[in-house]
Amino acid sequence: MRLLLALSLAALTGCTVINTASVPSDRSGQDIFVTAGDIPEPYESLGMVQVTRSGVLLFGFVDVVGTDIEAGLKDTLIPQIREMGGDGAINVRFRQTQYLPGQQVLGAIFFIFPLPSSVTVTAEVVKLRRGSAAGPGVDGPPVAAR
Repeated sequence: MRLLLALSLAALTGCTVINTASVPSDRSGQDIFVTAGDIPEPYESLGMVQVTRSGVLLFGFVDVVGTDIEAGLKDTLIPQIREMGGDGAINVRFRQTQYLPGQQVLGAIFFIFPLPSSVTVTAEVVKLRRGSAAGPGVDGPPVAAR
């Protein structure tokens, strides 16, 4: 009985969650690239984009719609980049709904109340300037300041 109580308390404590997603990061022009930072190649900014994918978690664990980071990037952000005519996205930031294990257990017990879930991705869509020597966001030669 004490072991069951100890395991229950351990399951209800907070924990660290590390989410990963594999998305294309090659800027060779073969596919859309996604990066969390800036890039050294010259590019033209096509604007900022923010996409959200929402759904529910059934039984506290079952993600029916796919509101994880990978689905947010592959199924929501990349089609938006293509629609805008971009080669990729830089400075990508995301926010995902996450629940503590105790909340997920309660979601499983009270299964008639699904837990809301969403992922929001914000990025700057860019078009690479192939063959240009100018730096990012620069339209002409550098101007010397006195």
